Amino acid sequence: MLLIAGSSLLAQSALQKQSERLGKITAVRQEALRDIPNTYEGETNPFVSTIKASDIVIGGTRYDLQTNSSMQRRIHVHEDGTISAVWIRGEIDPNYADRGTGYNYFDGTAWGPEPTQRIEPVRTGWPSYQPYGENGEIVCTHTGGTDGLLFSWRENKGEGDWSNFYLVGPVGHEDLLWPRMITTGEFNDIIHVIAVVPNELSGGSVYEGLDGALLYSRSFDGGQTWDPENVILDGISADEFVGIRGDDYNWADPRGETIAFVVAASVADGVVMKSEDNGDTWERLTFYESPDPLFDNSYVMPRHGGTDGYHSIVIDDLNRVHVASGRMMHTGDGGGGQTSFYPYTNGLLYWNETMPAMDSVSVGSDILNPSLVMDPMYLLAEVQDNDAGDTIIGTPTYQGSLTTMAQLAFDYNSQILYAFYSGLTLGFNTEEFNYRHIWMRFSEDYGQTWSEYTDLTGDVFHIFSECVYPSVAANVTDKLHLVYQTDNAPGINSLHEDHGVVDNNIVHLPVATVVGINEAPANIVGLEQINPNPASTTANVIVNVDKPTKVEMSLVNMLGQVVYTNSMNLNYAGMHNLKLDVSSFDAGIYFVKVKAGNDVVAKKLMID
Repeated sequence: MLLIAGSSLLAQSALQKQSERLGKITAVRQEALRDIPNTYEGETNPFVSTIKASDIVIGGTRYDLQTNSSMQRRIHVHEDGTISAVWIRGEIDPNYADRGTGYNYFDGTAWGPEPTQRIEPVRTGWPSYQPYGENGEIVCTHTGGTDGLLFSWRENKGEGDWSNFYLVGPVGHEDLLWPRMITTGEFNDIIHVIAVVPNELSGGSVYEGLDGALLYSRSFDGGQTWDPENVILDGISADEFVGIRGDDYNWADPRGETIAFVVAASVADGVVMKSEDNGDTWERLTFYESPDPLFDNSYVMPRHGGTDGYHSIVIDDLNRVHVASGRMMHTGDGGGGQTSFYPYTNGLLYWNETMPAMDSVSVGSDILNPSLVMDPMYLLAEVQDNDAGDTIIGTPTYQGSLTTMAQLAFDYNSQILYAFYSGLTLGFNTEEFNYRHIWMRFSEDYGQTWSEYTDLTGDVFHIFSECVYPSVAANVTDKLHLVYQTDNAPGINSLHEDHGVVDNNIVHLPVATVVGINEAPANIVGLEQINPNPASTTANVIVNVDKPTKVEMSLVNMLGQVVYTNSMNLNYAGMHNLKLDVSSFDAGIYFVKVKAGNDVVAKKLMID
């Protein structure tokens, strides 16, 4: 099979013809599942491929609901090149009494054997992995009962027994679910966790006015004490949300004392909570403005664009936040129950904190053709037409868009932003459904423009592969490292009644970084102007470059002596205003030189 890649946006020929039919299909948005309903009574494995993929399989599971929406960090590359990965593992169907965290470790040479049991002493789910201590590791899961969250940790990664401690919710709401965890500090020993008090439909009750409250806790002493403990942060309280659904939130990997997480609940606002002092104080940033942030389906809400709950967030080298989220059309019937969504909504949304917030107008209301109706700066990806006349046959809904399950990573050495996602893929299908593959794009200018599309699983070995739930390691080396879940049948047993209980593989996918693809050094298109000229205090040096680059600016006198030099990073292609303080230099004629790679330009400057 050809690698599905292309720089153009969605070709309309094959997909546009389907808009009328697929645009009428809706589904009711379900509550987050804490377990599989086990309603399937058909064949054990409805479809099996005889083609064996050349995947790096590190584990397996028959319990296939890895998350209800956003996927937390489940793989980490340690500084010594070793790798740890976790997933939800359960083999004893239908009730999965053995459900818990599957764990595997790459020692620098090879992965260990596939695990045969969970790491916890009790049944758990939804593992969130982080480095912990000078050489250790920690996993946070929920127990689905009054014990709350279970933390499993050990001093040395990849070896030894796991120790445990718990965090329970507030009195009367002890059952915390669907956690996300990060660790900060010099030795990764400060624990931060967010988790939800389940809402009424999930077996919980209203807490502090929220039917589904997201709580934040932090510990400096290995879980012995928490400060704060189980607090609702200003900005995501009952003043802003009706309730927050399980898994509709995600942490960014921390950068120093800057930490941030993203949250968006159904048709409500899309919010980033950001702290630059390790969780002491918080700022709310809105990346999506809902038509009605407190919509409770008490009146009819027309179809409008929003997010699908699958969010990813990253902090770049300038401490700016970037968010990717599945694009989703929603509607409310006014009946007071669950809202509906359009499972054939196409598009992956993008935002960073230099951009205005999205709204239902900028996201657009078309189902299949986002590039025709929405603001292009917010559109990161959409379904790719392979020019072979292939169409959308069908999709088992994951309650997400056709391009969803986003994962962002940032390379701090090359300043490249990577985006991965699971996208419906034309030309790979059964008689009823298209398969999903893992796709990638990257940006060399902080999200202003994006590379061509690359189908990372678009080879002959993945003709019959449903590739979902990717999780990417935050730290980028010469490779990016992902894990994802795959089997031979589109959909999953947890959500789709016609999908049998099957063996799923957990796959490690290493991806080479793009450093070296564009080997030509950056060029200075021009040193456009210097103003004012003559200057007496500050001169504005306007430089135009054709790609992000490091430049060196120097000031040279008439004797050829370099009297000033400064290096700086220009983080995007285009015009840059470089400030030059000339107040300390003698009056006279000078030359301003700007160098990028082997390219040098100069312009005369008069100093009064």
